[in-house]
Amino acid sequence: MTDHHLVLLRARGISKRFGGVQALSDVGFTINHGEIYGLIGPNGAGKTSLFNVLTGIYTPDAGEFTFDGLPLAHQKPHEVAARGIARTFQNIRLFANLSALENVMIGRHVRTTAGVWGAILRDARTRAEERSIEKRAYELLEYVGVHRRANDLAKHLAYGDQRRLEIARALATEPKLLALDEPAAGMNATETAALKILLEDIRRDGTTILLIEHDMKLVMSVCDRVLVLDYGKKIAEGSARDVQVDPKVIQGLSGRRGFAQPQGSRLVAAPGAATKPLLEISRLEVAYGGIQAVKGIDLSVGDGELVCLIGANGAGKTTTLKGICGVQPVKAGSIRYAGENITGKPPHRLVRRGLAMVPEGRGVFGALTIEENLAMGAYIRHDRAGVRHDIEHVFSLFPRLKERYRQTAGTLSGGEQQMLAIGRALMSKPRLLLLDEPSMGLAPLMVQKVFETVMAVSKEGMTILLIEQNAKLALEVSHRGYVMESGAITLSGDAKRLLHDPAVRAAYLGEAP
Repeated sequence: MTDHHLVLLRARGISKRFGGVQALSDVGFTINHGEIYGLIGPNGAGKTSLFNVLTGIYTPDAGEFTFDGLPLAHQKPHEVAARGIARTFQNIRLFANLSALENVMIGRHVRTTAGVWGAILRDARTRAEERSIEKRAYELLEYVGVHRRANDLAKHLAYGDQRRLEIARALATEPKLLALDEPAAGMNATETAALKILLEDIRRDGTTILLIEHDMKLVMSVCDRVLVLDYGKKIAEGSARDVQVDPKVIQGLSGRRGFAQPQGSRLVAAPGAATKPLLEISRLEVAYGGIQAVKGIDLSVGDGELVCLIGANGAGKTTTLKGICGVQPVKAGSIRYAGENITGKPPHRLVRRGLAMVPEGRGVFGALTIEENLAMGAYIRHDRAGVRHDIEHVFSLFPRLKERYRQTAGTLSGGEQQMLAIGRALMSKPRLLLLDEPSMGLAPLMVQKVFETVMAVSKEGMTILLIEQNAKLALEVSHRGYVMESGAITLSGDAKRLLHDPAVRAAYLGEAP
């Protein structure tokens, strides 16, 4: 039996429905003081929905939470934070145009005493409190290892640093329970190892952790107990060791090991691709202020090719895509598409020229339905019959979207949102598809489905530039590849050759060859 003096959070009978989808069904569990408690399950299992119910974003249809001995019911997110529960998000939600330090300072708002008049009059007490907040914010940046970037804008930080910054901001609220939604998503092995140490430090310093994560190695090495959800129902709970060997868990999570290509799906480089480039990048430089993120790279994608750009977080991969799409100004160099110089052209003009991008983090319209999101992808088109036909084509690629086409995108799982983001990009009938980290934050079975679809779209003749941190996966499905490290291309060539090149591991993991 659970010792009631140890229980920090208790959930009883939590249920939540979105239209015809039962996201959570009679879920119950307890989290003890000082634990790292894991929450795992396939995409669509209800993990993030449970987080959203716990933190006041959604109201449960049934059930109740008790936190630190008191009911936690019908409270708004800021009230939940004041009670001592802080969270991070599956898709990073930072104040992009504020510095790292300012982001953490904002996290202190639930623990400040100065009111509106104090802020207006700037009395001595308010100024002293502000200095204290800034000092504590810097200490937290140092704690998570981002203090050297304290004055940089959040949007200029590498992905791994943004993840750690979000944790620092959550810690600024002085939580009793820290709820982390896939903090290792998109991290390489070195960064994940550092995250494990950070989680252990946070627990050692007195904060209980609730962890959603698809990285089973991390979960099993750091969690005291684990809860497993599938289709909104609790299918297992226990020690990491017990859950790891539970047949129901293995069936729900593991799927096939690695990435097995379907029979007959092996990609063959498009004839003449090397001599007929659709995209040509020459000496491209992109900078954020004084930070040189992309350093004079050359890259090409042949018509009909699937080319991948791989590398560790902060290597400059996403910045390269932003430069191509006109989202981030190009400092030097040129970008040619279908023979035309498109350097510096605004994104909306490039969409009309046949470029489409699936951004890191998906970027779906959360308040719109699946069908409405797909229609938004076709905003440049006027052929209604063709748009309807292509929506059905997307549904044939992703049958799960067809099943839920009237569901709002904000209530979808991460994997379903990734499917929707790809489908929405296809609705503009692009000639060149830019994919940014499509496997990020997805369970193994969902990763397999997404990449099978990428391969199918490539076989239909689509030209694809794939940004992906999972080097093995990207090289398995690509014709050619480029390896990026610290803003420069360090290796390039046939994907199969790169897949077996020992130097790829060095560049990808940031290790010495």
